[in-house]
Amino acid sequence: MVNGVALPQRQSGMVMLTAVLLLLVLVTLVTLSTGKIKSFEHKILLNTQNYQMAFSTAEAGLSHGLSRLSEDPDWDGTAITDTLPAQGTFTVSGVRQTILRDSAVLRMITLTSTGSSPDGLSSVVQSQQAIQYSILANPPDVPLIVAGGLDVGGNFEVAANPNGGGEGVPLSIWTDLDVDMNNGSGTTCGLQEFSDGSCSSSPYSEKGFQDLDILDNDPNFPDDLMEYLFNVPETEWPVLRSEAEELYTNCSALGPNSVGLIWIDGDCSLNSNVIVGSADDPVILVVTDGDLSMNGGAEINGMVFSFRKPSTVADFELNMIGGARVNGVVASNHPVGHANGTYNSVYDADVLAGLQENDAFQRVAIVPGSWRDF
Repeated sequence: MVNGVALPQRQSGMVMLTAVLLLLVLVTLVTLSTGKIKSFEHKILLNTQNYQMAFSTAEAGLSHGLSRLSEDPDWDGTAITDTLPAQGTFTVSGVRQTILRDSAVLRMITLTSTGSSPDGLSSVVQSQQAIQYSILANPPDVPLIVAGGLDVGGNFEVAANPNGGGEGVPLSIWTDLDVDMNNGSGTTCGLQEFSDGSCSSSPYSEKGFQDLDILDNDPNFPDDLMEYLFNVPETEWPVLRSEAEELYTNCSALGPNSVGLIWIDGDCSLNSNVIVGSADDPVILVVTDGDLSMNGGAEINGMVFSFRKPSTVADFELNMIGGARVNGVVASNHPVGHANGTYNSVYDADVLAGLQENDAFQRVAIVPGSWRDF
């Protein structure tokens, strides 16, 4: 009915049909719009998931590169590609450069990792810088290094570095205070004389006579011997301790297969004829707040560092009897010789080369703030 006039049934049906059609079109448009939105949301979710997988895969690539550096310090950075199950594929490579830090030479490598999702639709590039460094920051070229002087009350034989003081200038002992050669039976000599067993008969320095192979009262001697050797201040000695491959309270477990940095908390005693380390695989043995005792025929290949903590006031001694000796370097951050100790240190160029080159002494550290996500 329009204005009081009834519409014919045909016209009434057309109105209803039009309304239904309009409602159907509206429902269809809503359905299509909803489907489009859902499809768009699915694509966003898929892209987010792909990005997260690619991101995680790129991170895995960086971790793989750091692990490779730890296992193979000489890795040249050649690209490595690997596929992680249900995760994606990464390719990691590195670029090297050399930098100087204080007196130490460090190697820096910039790792770049590209990670992709399993379907290859998403990729992420990340980079991270790492520093390669040697535990031994300043490899010493003197067989006996002592902070606090040397009061020779016992016996010792030191075979000098033939070029420790310059080309053709032997150097056997280095210290900041005095070396007293008037007591005991201290002797220094050349490597050949030591090998021939004629160190005492053909010495450089001996009881009552000190030659130029002994550098004492040196004003250039480092104030902190640990920092000089390892680039770690002695007040921060736990940092160096944390770098050790092995931590012991004595030396009973040491032998020919020992290698790397070994930290001893307390006294270290080696039985007769025990050999520790080798020329190719030497050790750095840090004996902390304890005496070092080596019985007849015992040998250590590498460096012994007798370390007295800053808070410790007790005295400690080195005692190598019956031909026991260290092939390489003996260093101490406190005076030795006061208790009639016996110490024999023989300069060994091959051992010192091993201390510098052996992978056991190489470490990898991440450069803080160097991570990048491109």
